[in-house]
Amino acid sequence: MTFVGLLSLAIAASLAFVPGSQRGTPGYATLAVIAPLPAWAAVWCALGLLCLTQAFMRSDRMAFAAATAVLLTYGLIYLLSTFTGDNPRGWVGGAVWLAFGGWIALIATWPEAVVINRLPGRRAASSTAVIVADSSGTIQSWNPQAEALFGWDTDEAVGRSLTILMPPRFRDPHTDGLARVLSDGHSELAGRIIPLVGLHRDGSEFAIGLTVNAWYSDDGVTYTGVIRPLGGRHVRSE
Repeated sequence: MTFVGLLSLAIAASLAFVPGSQRGTPGYATLAVIAPLPAWAAVWCALGLLCLTQAFMRSDRMAFAAATAVLLTYGLIYLLSTFTGDNPRGWVGGAVWLAFGGWIALIATWPEAVVINRLPGRRAASSTAVIVADSSGTIQSWNPQAEALFGWDTDEAVGRSLTILMPPRFRDPHTDGLARVLSDGHSELAGRIIPLVGLHRDGSEFAIGLTVNAWYSDDGVTYTGVIRPLGGRHVRSE
């Protein structure tokens, strides 16, 4: 994100201080038809500052979305200029900008995919449980794999605390951890693969690998947990 921010500021500078001899070139002329070059410079400058700001924050979704949107817009403009004849070689720049935008979009979704594939004893993707909870640890939604893994139907699980999925000995540390995140905005577990013990509805315990990500918005913190069974055998029965 820092790289994208610095690159955006460099592009903004190149648009704000275009030599007079280059303003008539097809690339700059194509952009000037849509908006004045200083306006484009302002867009890139705003994007750069947003990326650099969110690079040091726990939530960077807005920066990723803005960067992807600007890059894809640039790519489409250049491609269209090729078909209109305003910039015969615009397809080259268009391909570069679109590829860059696609790369940024891939980075935005890459961590979760990498985490799932790195979990020990991995199985097919169909065994991956995904659970979404709010800042208080109340389950908001989960997928059918979570139903199969923990034994609770979706209608039964939604609205309950995440503590129903863990043995009693882990519930107090879990509650304390949520309180710390709310107080200081920092989670030591986010993005890590954590070996834990899950609790089935029937009271049996089993080994799991958990990866949790925290998403920050005006509505508070939302947690997404990606869970895979490790070996699939119960480790304890009560």
